[in-house]
This record gives sequence, C-alpha cells and structure tokens, in this order.
Amino acid sequence: MSETAAPTKPPSRLARAFRALNDRRMAAMLILAFAASIPYGAIVGVLTAWLTQEGVDTDTIGVLSLVTIGYSFKYLWAPLFQTPHGVPFIPVAGRRSWLILCQASIAVLLIVLALSNPPQNIGLVALICFVILILGPTHDIILDAWRIEVARSDEDKDLMSALYQFGYKSGGFISGFIALLVAARGGWIVAYVMMASFMALTVLGSLLAPEPEYNKHEHKTRLSFLPTVPAKMAVPAVAFVSLCWSAAFLMIGTFAVRRLGFGEALSSRKFVSEQGPLIVLLTVVAPAVVAAVLVVRNRAVATEAPLMPAGTGRGAKLAGTLFRAIFDPLMDLIYRLRWWTILVLALALTYRFTDAVWGSFAYPFYLGTHMDALGHSLDDVAIASKFFGVIATILGSLLGATLIAMVGRMPVFFIGGIIAAVTNLLYADLAAGAHALDAFLAATHLDGPMVAFANWAATLQPEAISLPPDQGQRMARLMITIFAENIAGGFALVAMTAYLTAVVNPRFAAVQYALLASLTMLIGTLGRPWLGEMIERNGFHDVFIVTFWLGGVAVALSVLEWWRLSRAFPAKAVD
Repeated sequence: MSETAAPTKPPSRLARAFRALNDRRMAAMLILAFAASIPYGAIVGVLTAWLTQEGVDTDTIGVLSLVTIGYSFKYLWAPLFQTPHGVPFIPVAGRRSWLILCQASIAVLLIVLALSNPPQNIGLVALICFVILILGPTHDIILDAWRIEVARSDEDKDLMSALYQFGYKSGGFISGFIALLVAARGGWIVAYVMMASFMALTVLGSLLAPEPEYNKHEHKTRLSFLPTVPAKMAVPAVAFVSLCWSAAFLMIGTFAVRRLGFGEALSSRKFVSEQGPLIVLLTVVAPAVVAAVLVVRNRAVATEAPLMPAGTGRGAKLAGTLFRAIFDPLMDLIYRLRWWTILVLALALTYRFTDAVWGSFAYPFYLGTHMDALGHSLDDVAIASKFFGVIATILGSLLGATLIAMVGRMPVFFIGGIIAAVTNLLYADLAAGAHALDAFLAATHLDGPMVAFANWAATLQPEAISLPPDQGQRMARLMITIFAENIAGGFALVAMTAYLTAVVNPRFAAVQYALLASLTMLIGTLGRPWLGEMIERNGFHDVFIVTFWLGGVAVALSVLEWWRLSRAFPAKAVD
C-alpha cells in the first residue's frame, strides 16, 4: 500500500522576498537609488546649511526651495519617457542611457554650483539649482519606470521598494553626514566636489541594470484609449490640459523670480493662499476631471492600437502622440479605480506632508540662533542628523520592509502615517525647551550613555572650546529626537513606495508613478514659503504643531483606503 505524499507548503512571503535578493536587479537598484538621493540632498540639505551659516534668512531659503518644484511636477514631462527610447549618442540600450546622461550632468553641475559663490549670488544659484532639480526628477522618473517594469512579482516590487529607500538613505549619508564633516574641515567647495565624484560613480549602476523583458523587443502596437475616443474630444482635451500646465508653471516661475529680487516682491503667504490652490487645480484636478469625462462619456476602454496609424496628417499624429502620453495613464487609473481615484490622489497629496514641508527648514532649526532655533554646530548636525538619522532611517526602512513581507502593505501603511505625524511633537518639545525629552531620557536612563557619547564627540570638533557647558545634554536631546523621527520616516517611506508601486499599471509606469510620487511632494513644496514666514514671526514650535495635526488627515485617509481594499480583495485584505 503506497502512501500519498503530503502536499508541500508554499514558501512564505518573507522567504520569497529574501530569495529574490540574489539578483543583479537588486544590486543595480541599490546603486541607482543611491544616485537619486544626491541632487536633492546637495540642494535642500547641504546648500541650505551653507546659506544658513552665511546668514541668509529663512524666508529667502524657503523661496529658494521652490526650485525643488521639479520633484512636485515631474509628471508633466514624464510622458516623454513612457516609451523606453534611448539617448542617440550614448551606446547603451533603452532607459539606462538617460540615467547615465542625468548622472553625468548632475555631477558636473554640482561642481559648477560650488564655484558660483552661493551666498553672494542667490539668483544664479537658483538657476543652477533649478537645472539640477530638473535632472534629478527626470532620473527618478526613469528609475521608477525601470523598477516597476523589471519586477517579476509582488515580492519583487515590495523588495525593490525597500531597497530603493535603503539606497536612497545611504546616499543621504554621503550628501549629509560626510558632506557636513568635510565642509567643516575642508570647506564647502571640497564637500561639493566629493558629492559630484560619488554621483559620477553611480553610472556603474546604470551599466549593471538589466533591460526589462518587454522593452527588449520592438512593438508596433501599444495599449491605448485613443481608438475609443473621437478626435473631436481628444484634440480639445490635449489642448486644454497643455494650457493648464503652462499657466501653472508661469505662476510658479513669476513668483520665484520676483521673490528673488527681480521685480516687485509678492508675499509668500499670499502666493500660497491665493495661487497655491489654483496651481493644484490646474495641474492635478483639471487633467483628472477631463480624463474622467473621456472615460465616462465614451465608455472608453484600452485596446492594442498601432503606434502610428496610417493615413493621418501631422497634426493628427501630434495630437494622438500627446493623447497617448498624457491621457492614457490618467484614464487607466480612473478606469480601474473609478471614484476611488479621488481617495488615492488625496493619499498621495497628504501622506508625506509632515516631512516634505519640513525638509527645507531642518538646518535653520538645527543651526540657527534666533527665536527657538537650537544653535548647534555643523558637526553636531552631522552626527545627530546625518549619522544617527541615516542609521535610523535605514533601520526604519528595514523594519517596514520586513513587516510588509510578513503582514502586507496596508497595516504598515496605516502605522507609518501615525508615527510620522506623532514624531512632530518631539520637535515641538525640543523647540519649547525639551522638558518632556529630558524626563524621558532620565526615566529610561539613556541620558548617561548619550551625554557621555555627545561629550566625547564634542572633543573632535574644530570649535570644541566655544561649545556650551551643557553640550552633552543638548546633543542627547537632538539625537533621540532625530533618531525617533527618522525611524518613523523610513518606515513610512517604505510603506508609501510599496503602496504607490502596487497602484500603478506597469504598462503606464513612467507617468502614473511620476504623477503619484509628485503629488507626495506638491502640498509640502507649496507650503514652505508660508511656513518660512510663520517661523520668522513665531518661531519653529508652532510649525511642528501644525504639521502634527495635518498628518492626521493622512491617517484618516489610510483607514478608508484599507477598508476599500479589504472589500475589493477580501482574500488579500492586508496587501
């Protein structure tokens, strides 16, 4: 009598995720994510530290940070990279040639920026920063599209989302901790040359990255909604959205130029309160509404259609190309999600508000001496923010990735929203005198070892003699606050990246992910000038209280999204 073999148990999500690590794609992901962090860190981080040390006020820094608007609106040129074409003069196939072009150009421009004497030439610096922070988002568009297209399973997507954050924050270690230490000892120019050198080395990641299987073959057809939308509706839709985007860019550009001294200045608060909502309306709401109308009115569905239909004139071909680039990704989102598209867009807009709006003012808070700023040195910030902070972010990313592999995306997404908001209260306490933090350090007996470490680190600083007598306690407060905030930030970022990756359709990855990722930065970017004025009037404490309450909006929306997914996919409710 033969015995029936027991059925083999399929490997767990965690086991499948670890098995996927042994892959060339994962090594390339780490290097390319490292590259993605350097331009943003060099401008929003190191440059603001340089300007703060030179006495540039936070209002001007807040306006200068508007050059990072490229990260908020990168979806406007993402359609250019929906098709995986290459750069003609770079002998590397597909999207990787664009990655190489971006990496090499950013490396050169970082050196040019350092030699332009930023504190004395704010207008010129803003122009250079603007170019760098167009190339940076372009690099992100191409990298995100490659990451989604090259993934072979949900485990691949989740793992590459985690590796992206790991590599990104490792790059932040270079453009933060190491750059500040180098600047304190060798000067700012040396620090920028170092960052440029690391950026140049990341070209190796582009050479290592494999091309997605789908992109290795030439395709004469492509999935599109265009065949089911009449030309009398498609052409006006393309023209209308193009005008909306052009008007929004004109508004942002005019404000930035005027605030930097070229013309009559406009109040930052007035710009955000009056023109900010209009910019969101023109660039997000209007295109989404038009796409929804096209789907509903025509009962549009995506079908395989020729890339270049025969027998059409140049105007019709141009309109068709623009329609495919702009509306196909938006219509696909609306076709799949229906009314829930509004919830997904709202989550993208609000989930990262608390850290997106705060980034430009971190260095003024740490290094400044006015009002309730902390008055730390560059070495203090390097140790607390760019050493302990980066380690904490990496740990938070690893924790988030492990929990996603074990329990799924949505529980981690929900918890990430809560802890990202709550950690703003730690900064508020720090600005108010750190009474709660001191009590926590004493109750947990962490004050002893942390103060001892901080006192030892103080002896390594070039200006050690001028440090205050309570330097150890001040550093202990700063380190525990930054460590907690970065643990929460890394955890939430992994959850957000995994969530957005799961939402997009790989066939429209370049535009859909760029749109959703851009929205995560949009409200924070537009809110910075207004918060800069608030800081100038009232100090930093009030800003942290405001960002805490605004973080609660994302928590409420994540609960609603979790409920939606549990109804739509009951067998995979936590994914």
